[in-house]
Amino acid sequence: MTATRRSFLTILMAAAAGAARPFTAGAQTSPTPAPPSTPTPAPPDPKAEALVQLARERYGRFLSPEELPMLDDRVRALERRGARLRAVRLDNGEEPAASFRAGRP
Repeated sequence: MTATRRSFLTILMAAAAGAARPFTAGAQTSPTPAPPSTPTPAPPDPKAEALVQLARERYGRFLSPEELPMLDDRVRALERRGARLRAVRLDNGEEPAASFRAGRP
């Protein structure tokens, strides 16, 4: 097997994930476990809510009442993913992480 950038990064990420886990040896020191913390919901993004409204106006008549909440969730998820992608800044000289090898038929 040839070493590629992708395989190296996969191994590196697996090692980092293993190192980030807390080490617990033996039993717990406290007699009662801590209650699980519930994450506080993020405030609604106004841009995502505007896109949800637009999607409901355009396509709401084609969907059933059970499908409308699914549409809202998918539009919000798309906006969150897009915001995460836009947050990543790339330098001008950065290449995509893909390697191309032409094989003989």
